[in-house]
Amino acid sequence: MKLTYAVVIERMPNNYAAYAPDVPGCVSTAQTWDEILAMIHEALIAHIEFLIEDGDPVPEPTMSIDDAISHHSKALAEFDAEVPAEFAEAPTTISTTFSSVEIEIPALQTVSAG
Repeated sequence: MKLTYAVVIERMPNNYAAYAPDVPGCVSTAQTWDEILAMIHEALIAHIEFLIEDGDPVPEPTMSIDDAISHHSKALAEFDAEVPAEFAEAPTTISTTFSSVEIEIPALQTVSAG
């Protein structure tokens, strides 16, 4: 089964961070651009495989890149509005990139009660 998810990749002062808005909790960090692309790909595969193993539903990839941009912008605005100024010392984001990551998950196999 092939799935393509929109991802948000942020360049921070000392590393990169990435997440897939359609897959809550699926995040990754890395030191270089090439590493973050590989790491978010691996994180998505592992996350989806764990969901399948646990019998949980696989999140449908519903967001386009434009949707991911809107989601990210809204999340930043909510963060700014909800966090008191004295606690909002988050690391500075140098740049944000929006991309797609395609993953392939083995087809689900059913177990027959022999």
